[in-house]
Amino acid sequence: MLAIISIQAFLGDNINLFTVFPMGAVVVSLGGFAQALQQAGIAVVVHAVNGFLIIAVSLAVVVFSLMMRVNKLRITSIIGLIGLIVALSGGLLFVFSGYGNNGYSAQMATGFLIAYAFYFIELYFTKGLDQPNRNAGVVSQVVR
Repeated sequence: MLAIISIQAFLGDNINLFTVFPMGAVVVSLGGFAQALQQAGIAVVVHAVNGFLIIAVSLAVVVFSLMMRVNKLRITSIIGLIGLIVALSGGLLFVFSGYGNNGYSAQMATGFLIAYAFYFIELYFTKGLDQPNRNAGVVSQVVR
């Protein structure tokens, strides 16, 4: 998850720096959204498609964390998904604003940072889950 959202952020930063966005109104519909993406270029299309795929992967992460029955993992994966939903909604609103409202672009970045932070925390919490009792002997030796 961290790898794919890192790639997404890198692509988004490059789009932000090097893409000249078309000006004009965007029809608020799926067709209008697709047309606005195509007019902005292939990098923007790839960024948008990748964003929707990331949401799907994030949903899978939530499902797996629920199956693990570890509350810390459940909470961090759900907050990570919320961060990605914040980023996705910012992206949709940015496109529908005709690429004119930079506040929505900032919302994408903020959502990314939330997700990135909580997926790192989740990675920390998964450390040692494959061997839950590996430190039990060390702790008992220190206590003696």
